[in-house]
Amino acid sequence: MRNVLVNQVGFLPSSDKKAVMNFPCENYKIVNDKNETVYSGTTLHFGTDDISGEDTYIADFSPLNEPGKYTVVVDDVSSCNFFISQDVYSKLMHDVCKCFYYLRCGEGLDKEHSGKYYHEPCHLTKATVYGEDTAPVDVCGGWHDAGDYGRYSTAGAVAVAHLLYGVRLFNNLLDVKFDIPSVTCDHGVLPDILAETKVELDFLMKMQKDDGSVWHKVTTFNHAPFIMPEEDKEELFLFPASSLATADIAAVFALAYTVYKDYDASYANILLEKSFKAYSWLEKNPAPLLFSNATGSNTGEYPEPEDFSNRFWAACALYEATGEKKYYADAVDFKESLEDYDSDNSDKGYQGNVFTCFGWGDVAGLGSLSLILKGDASDLLTLAEESFEEEADRLYYISTANGFGLPMAKEDFIWGSNMELLKYMMILTVANKLSPEEKYLQIITAGLDYLLGCNSMDVSYVTGSGEKAFKNPHLRPTAVDDIEEPWPGLVSGGPNTGLQDEQAQTLPKDTPPMKCYIDHVDCYSLNEITIYWNSPLVFTLAGLLA
Repeated sequence: MRNVLVNQVGFLPSSDKKAVMNFPCENYKIVNDKNETVYSGTTLHFGTDDISGEDTYIADFSPLNEPGKYTVVVDDVSSCNFFISQDVYSKLMHDVCKCFYYLRCGEGLDKEHSGKYYHEPCHLTKATVYGEDTAPVDVCGGWHDAGDYGRYSTAGAVAVAHLLYGVRLFNNLLDVKFDIPSVTCDHGVLPDILAETKVELDFLMKMQKDDGSVWHKVTTFNHAPFIMPEEDKEELFLFPASSLATADIAAVFALAYTVYKDYDASYANILLEKSFKAYSWLEKNPAPLLFSNATGSNTGEYPEPEDFSNRFWAACALYEATGEKKYYADAVDFKESLEDYDSDNSDKGYQGNVFTCFGWGDVAGLGSLSLILKGDASDLLTLAEESFEEEADRLYYISTANGFGLPMAKEDFIWGSNMELLKYMMILTVANKLSPEEKYLQIITAGLDYLLGCNSMDVSYVTGSGEKAFKNPHLRPTAVDDIEEPWPGLVSGGPNTGLQDEQAQTLPKDTPPMKCYIDHVDCYSLNEITIYWNSPLVFTLAGLLA
């Protein structure tokens, strides 16, 4: 099929503006909503690349900056409509932030703020501590993690970190309003992003045991069927503590302290004390305490092979929060352990610089952000800054090898490939803040274009954004709530060459990476959503709009 592929939401007036065609063409034109030609040009033939498998032609209409509604026309083929305006991403930012509210667990939703997406309170019962003969524990609250109803400490900590580091680096996030219940603080009302993030922080505090360690997750023993959350009445279990969860919570509580101290000093101090408590447990338990699922349980495992990056993040975050040199010394030790592990396991899968990684499995990049925010001249700060520059240059090189300008190699199209892209966009956003470069902005813009429709599937991977936004996320409530449209702002996991679910396996084995996608509710390996796929988009948009 001949397609004119374009960002279906649109462009900032000053940004690069491109469309990609998958058929031979020479000329193109841009028409407005009155069908008047406002711009025309000649395409550039890029050629065929590994990630799309398509022979691509590029239309660059960056000089067009007049606000309005437009369409790209090439021969007899037209693109989706798009807009050019200074506030073109305002609704998108609202929607991707509001998703966290819709994912609230417990008594979090009300009809005033959730409208037709309201559901009854859910998962209010206390949780059984798995394998222990102790009293059940109240861990009500937080966010459902993904398409299931589980809540996971490491995943939650990383999503919160993306949002709070976004606040620290780009305070325009504090001005984003997305219609959630207000939360009072010492100086009035918390900004919406902090009110929503507090929901998850409050839950994560409940996940900390008396000795300072943190339960890895709370879920039912197996995933619930496709039912509404309030219909999920199975027993909740708290699964064993891990050093992974404990270190991540030590880190994110220290980070949260640096933000909330300006709004609610008593709350911030509680966070810091709980961070100290978690870190103290880590000091007393230097050996990794990793996690694997109980036999027969199939809820999210979130395994990691080591905890050096987690401990590194915790030390860096506490150093930034307190200035105490002991945490810096610890960070140096964990950095060396992580480098040793990384060199011994160079085939473990991560392609770039581990000190820039923002995923739930490798979090050293979050530690680097704390070092950058601290700003004290040191060897670790130099490492952090040079790592982002090095990784940004690697991503730029990769972006030149495909017609879409993406910092993605075929190996990046794994489960959650859109998060791989968003992590790279976060890295480029940080690099651009440290040392502004036009090439970094070009790749960030190309990544956003891809997510919003300029891809081989001609689909926007954010619900409610674009004419051809995906509509069938692997997400229990939107699948069974009898509402045709899912709530807006959900980020799909995206194309995945692994094809790990039965529906995905209907695709031919030789499908190019960018085309390994089906918008189907059963495609959990292609079309699930998670809190930590939304959070990096919030961070990246904040940086782009700063």
